[in-house]
Amino acid sequence: MKNGIFSMQSRQHKAYAFCLAGMAVDAALGLTKIFMGWQSGSIAVMGDGFNNVTDVGSTFLLLLTFFYAAKPSDKEHPFGHGRLEYLNSTVMAAAVLYVGITLVIDSIQKIMNPEPIAFSPLLVAVLVVGIAGKFLLSLIYRQAQKVTGSEAFSAYGADSVSDVLSTAGVLAAVLAEKFTGYHIDGWMGILMAAAILYTGYSILKNAVNSLIGASPDDAVYQEVEAFMLKIPGIYGVHDLIIHDYGPENQFLSAHVEMDSRMNLVDSHELAEQVMEKIKERFHIQAVLHVDPKAVSNPREQQYMHELEAAIYRSNLPLAYHDFFVEETANDVHMSFEVSFTGKCRKSDQEIYDVLSREMRQVNPKYHIDIMVDRNFISGKRYGLSMQ
Repeated sequence: MKNGIFSMQSRQHKAYAFCLAGMAVDAALGLTKIFMGWQSGSIAVMGDGFNNVTDVGSTFLLLLTFFYAAKPSDKEHPFGHGRLEYLNSTVMAAAVLYVGITLVIDSIQKIMNPEPIAFSPLLVAVLVVGIAGKFLLSLIYRQAQKVTGSEAFSAYGADSVSDVLSTAGVLAAVLAEKFTGYHIDGWMGILMAAAILYTGYSILKNAVNSLIGASPDDAVYQEVEAFMLKIPGIYGVHDLIIHDYGPENQFLSAHVEMDSRMNLVDSHELAEQVMEKIKERFHIQAVLHVDPKAVSNPREQQYMHELEAAIYRSNLPLAYHDFFVEETANDVHMSFEVSFTGKCRKSDQEIYDVLSREMRQVNPKYHIDIMVDRNFISGKRYGLSMQ
């Protein structure tokens, strides 16, 4: 979301390059093991090599994912195909969890029925080559995640790390048994499996949250809000929501406060300018709702201070926004929304009753109507005094 972020096409090409690099490393690793197994006559080593070759296929599927995720929106998918990357991450995370669960089962069996490990220089060489190759892959995918921002690469990197851990555990067990005589293969497997399961769970959680629609980091909201508030004519921003439909495919909705004296044409023009600036700066499609603010009313600050004091006296964990006041000959009508700063057991109606009573005690002419926001979901409006 930085100003100099590369285009979607550039991101796609970079993703292709990292996928091809990953495929090359897996292919080289697999062919090396197959050759070593053929030279030594070890079927197990050759089988491990063919397993690495199949990893080339999974990385090719990732490349295809980037290809289809970059396709433009269509009638059936108006928000594009970017979430395919999250789907791929989910599948890979499930594969990592499967490896971890399988390793737990195998390790328990080895603890209950320990068997000696046949030591050979070839076995050690294969394990070292496997660790080195997969560690290199994890570095490639980690850099790919940084450059492209794709969680799919993070999942593939986690898969490579899981291979490093499991292979390192085998190597440690082989060397320990060779030089000490202790059978620690099963216990090392349990330890490595715990790390693999945690990694798989973390990747799966992030991927599923992205599919469901989790909120971006608070830093993203703060950056966007601060940018909007710097635009002349914008006096407040609230109910800011960012909808994520895949990397570089995000939508934003927000309420912005403008001078209530502006006519419809001028406020529309300013909203259009703000949306265009957001698109240029953050590459996000924005939709804005305009709220009036009584900028010219010299008593507005007094009313806001009295509302803040009423909230303080109520002991309710509330913050308010979207404040607007309209004065008549006999009454002062205040309209605002409240959100929570902590846990609150009271219902929306009870919150309204408390605040209304507190404001009436200050001045019987005060009438309020409020709406309670609960996690971006606005509820019923209470005290419709401006009907």
